[in-house]
Amino acid sequence: MSTRTSRTIEMRPAEAADQAFMELLYASTRTADQRMGACDTATEALLMALQFRARQTQLHAYYPYADAAVIIERERPIGALHVNYGSDEIRILDISLLPECRSRGIGLGLLRSLQAQGVRMRVPVRLDVLPGTRAQRLFQRCGFTLNGANGLYLCMEWMPPLLT
Repeated sequence: MSTRTSRTIEMRPAEAADQAFMELLYASTRTADQRMGACDTATEALLMALQFRARQTQLHAYYPYADAAVIIERERPIGALHVNYGSDEIRILDISLLPECRSRGIGLGLLRSLQAQGVRMRVPVRLDVLPGTRAQRLFQRCGFTLNGANGLYLCMEWMPPLLT
């Protein structure tokens, strides 16, 4: 899944050597109320690493053939994208950027690219998102609509024009 989304943003398949970056990225996506504020720093880091590994194990169990990519800007990793390409849908499993790289249109570009793939494949693009987040608002701006709930998450989808 090596792709260029702009003049400075690229993606490459995630590798074992990216594990430390992926853990750091995961921790950067946790809000203050999702963090373990009562813990000391070392304990919180350990718990975050365990949560990250549990999430990776879960994703691999449910989507063993999903693509995992590292988002690169000027040779520096700045994010990750996990996508499962099924015969009946494209499912965004995770799209994350480091805090300093958010609100620059990178996520929007990635979503538009996935929507274009949905058009080519003639399948919807689906994802789950925490309600009330900036990510949910981005997905809504990109035409994703609510399609139910899954525990704490909202299920959203975007349908290619030919399927609506």
